[in-house]
Amino acid sequence: MHEVTTEPGRLRIAYTSQPFLGHSVHADCLKGLEATARLLEQLGHEVVEAASQIDREAFAIAFLTMIAAETRDEIDWAAHMAGRKTRYSDFETGTTALALLGQAFSAGEYAKALNYLLAASRGIGRFFEDYDVLLTPTLAEPPILTGSLQPSGSERLMIGLIGRLNAAWLLDALGVIKPLAAKTFDFIPYTAVFNVTGQPAMAVPLCWNEAGLPIGMHFIGRFGDETTLFRLAGQLERAQPWADRAPTAYLQ
Repeated sequence: MHEVTTEPGRLRIAYTSQPFLGHSVHADCLKGLEATARLLEQLGHEVVEAASQIDREAFAIAFLTMIAAETRDEIDWAAHMAGRKTRYSDFETGTTALALLGQAFSAGEYAKALNYLLAASRGIGRFFEDYDVLLTPTLAEPPILTGSLQPSGSERLMIGLIGRLNAAWLLDALGVIKPLAAKTFDFIPYTAVFNVTGQPAMAVPLCWNEAGLPIGMHFIGRFGDETTLFRLAGQLERAQPWADRAPTAYLQ
């Protein structure tokens, strides 16, 4: 692809360390962000600390409502395609929990969530009228062990019981789903926002911590402007190659 060998020109790049949906960012991710901002300046770009304002709680609730409703629909579609009624044991516990919650939401709550996310997307779009690219850490923490975000044993048992009882409303009543969602958004406080807006984004392994793990940097472009990101990715890899690197733990 010729775009990755084309220079991007001088870009106006905003960056922020403030999490959009979570509450804190690990020092390794902050260190990587600052190093990346300096690298971008050295490459000739204008780098400004700025970000769109997002109502953390309202956005998270609307996003969760949308995902839960769509998960419910996906399970119903799977049942239709399989020609049989699905069991909650057919799916991972987190998927089951989302589907149960989606079953409990009303059509009005789903519509309200979509309308909120549409309005929020327009506000974020206005921010990009002044900037070519937004830079954030990809995650709020360095890479974690596989399964760390899964429900605990007691949570899995409770979700399974609620599924068998077909009592979706109990998830919300017992306060099971919101802590799970909070734990997830604390780990991914940036990426979900741009899943909603539909903007192109890329995670680039520019930085590494002392444990030998990659610390990804998250670049978001304007809607429909994948070209700028491809060009910027090529420039960054030429300046700071990573193709021959692998996590230390992977090599052990």
